[in-house]
Amino acid sequence: DTDDYRYMIKFKTQNRFLSAHRTLKKDSRTIKSLPEDKVVVMTITSIEDLEYWQDRDDVEYVEKDTRIYPLAESTPWGIDAVKAMSVSDNTISNQRVCIIDSGYDINHPDLPSGNNVSGTSLINGESWIEDGSGHGTHVAGTIAAIGGNNQGVVGVNRNGQINLHIVKIFSNSGAFSYTSDLIEAAEACASAGSTVINMSLGGKWWSVAESNAFDRIAESGILLVAAAGNDGDTSKLYPASYSSVISVGAIDSNKNRASFSNYNDEVDIVAPGNGVRSTTPGGYYSTYDGTSMASPHVAGVAALVWSNFPNKSNEEIRQVLESSAEDLGVSGRDNQFGAGLVRADRAYSLLNVMNPPTGDPICVDKAGWYDSDGVTYNCEWYTQGDNCQKFGHLFPNFGQTANQACCACNSQNNGGCTDDPLGWNDSDGPIFNCEWYSQADNCATYGGFYGVQGRTANQACCACGGGKR
Repeated sequence: DTDDYRYMIKFKTQNRFLSAHRTLKKDSRTIKSLPEDKVVVMTITSIEDLEYWQDRDDVEYVEKDTRIYPLAESTPWGIDAVKAMSVSDNTISNQRVCIIDSGYDINHPDLPSGNNVSGTSLINGESWIEDGSGHGTHVAGTIAAIGGNNQGVVGVNRNGQINLHIVKIFSNSGAFSYTSDLIEAAEACASAGSTVINMSLGGKWWSVAESNAFDRIAESGILLVAAAGNDGDTSKLYPASYSSVISVGAIDSNKNRASFSNYNDEVDIVAPGNGVRSTTPGGYYSTYDGTSMASPHVAGVAALVWSNFPNKSNEEIRQVLESSAEDLGVSGRDNQFGAGLVRADRAYSLLNVMNPPTGDPICVDKAGWYDSDGVTYNCEWYTQGDNCQKFGHLFPNFGQTANQACCACNSQNNGGCTDDPLGWNDSDGPIFNCEWYSQADNCATYGGFYGVQGRTANQACCACGGGKR
């Protein structure tokens, strides 16, 4: 199998990359170059050649260029489940969602087709407006199918004004692609001015080049969303399991984890992925299952919410999506559902209630909190009517009243707290963040240890008595 001989060679400096690129572009073994990443992709068929590149002083690393695949198991209650219709898409034209997939049927009557849709293809001889497998067109419909036209389905963003950029990475035969292709595709999304990238795809191998590329793209201000995988076990798929990417699991219409949906400590959020009806090529509609179908719900909601608060950063939007998710399964974050079901209405409400100046930390409810009268009286209950005013200072539980635990009440009593810095985690990794410290007696046991960024949990996390008040 020729795939066994595809490698990515990362050079230490731009000058060394450019020098090698000039020489290697004439070499028949060279497949492509990724200038932004200082990487050359080439075929290496012998141990001697491999060792030669590994031993060169100007080479940082050599790794295999592994396969990635589109993720759908088979053939939209989901739009209602994520409450997309509760949030206006009147300003959605300030967003551009990039869909890296199998293409886009631009002639589908239920999909945008004007100047707000652009694209490119990485498949020789195939245009981005071709979609042989239908996978990409189905994903696009969940994000952007047109509403109010008396046909078909409705997408999360339904007025036809959302900007889409399509990068065709899978051929019309539905074949696999490569890690280097995905890096190239994501960089094409960034160059097109995308705000959100959806990747309903993945592979089983962690890659240094890919991880670094997605870190860099996220740091540039783009929100990255990907499917968690369809193996139905704890295995991790990439790019979803990189920390810079929102990993999306799937639920069914009963809000149970879909049997095929992967579950692990990198799953960030869940969305509808079972029995999802959407657009397919030729003006048709089909029902598919898969985390591939869940991911565009999250990408679509991210763009929808962000369009109403365009001054927010990608990290702020990600934080709001996760902190406002509808908790499913055990209380708080868990590996089955991550933070819970993405909800456009709750994310919008959280931003609308708080609406802090640009750059200020975003308030986050204490995960899993409810008052001493029981689970009904949680932070969502306190958002209703004048419950904060009447009861916010009473009925403490887990060491806090609603005025201390709930953002809705914080905004009324000016006694709120936000984790500082926002997104902090301890030195053992991103799992051990302020949400984790809010559970059980983690603050008391570990809060004074494992400092990072000059702060322990006792200093950084509101749950532990720290944060910014």
